[in-house]
Amino acid sequence: MDNIVKESLIGLTKAGISVIPFAGGAINEALFEIRGRIAQRRINDFVESFLIYLNELGINLDEDTITSDEFNDIYVSIIRRVADIKSEHKLRIFKEILVANGLSIYESDFKETFLDLVTKLDFLEVEILRLFENTGRSGNMDIGEGDDGTIITLTSASHKEKIIDKIKKELPQLSTIDAHGKYEFYICDLISKALLVDMKTVGTTFKDIGKDGLTVLYITDFGKEFLKFIRNG
Repeated sequence: MDNIVKESLIGLTKAGISVIPFAGGAINEALFEIRGRIAQRRINDFVESFLIYLNELGINLDEDTITSDEFNDIYVSIIRRVADIKSEHKLRIFKEILVANGLSIYESDFKETFLDLVTKLDFLEVEILRLFENTGRSGNMDIGEGDDGTIITLTSASHKEKIIDKIKKELPQLSTIDAHGKYEFYICDLISKALLVDMKTVGTTFKDIGKDGLTVLYITDFGKEFLKFIRNG
């Protein structure tokens, strides 16, 4: 890694740390210092692991990229969130986002929202969302009446058993009934964040009404953009 680029990243990190509110005004001073040290350690570890990650990939970000407004913005946004994160899964996603944006800046109005989602979602929720990546709407809604061609296709899927098996594998301490409860929580959470849609809520026929809820779902366009953001930037 070029020393100039490394120093630039360290400088950006210091700038990001300087605006992180580690504690409120009423907190005990000793606790404030402990919290600050924990956050500092997490940030330092992340920066070091990011530099190692770049070397492993054989990527050398040039100085122009590091000092650009776009990269600065997303780097500082991620550093602020890293201070509150222990999950290695989430930290890896943040590193992948940085690498991708170092190679090609991702233009979106939802960058901050996507970064918040990485922070808030359990890593299993991201894996669940990926299972539905090939569902959702496709086609053309702008075709006029009488024109030939497909107007729109809506594809949905059910991965309930696969997801429950995955939950039980990752959380072996859970009973089967608790794993089903965890499944319901994950699906409801993804729906509440506009990432998945339950087909039972959009059906119009008696057959649709009779379906089990939280079973047959499809990903939203917002969900697809989120997956694209965390994968390729």
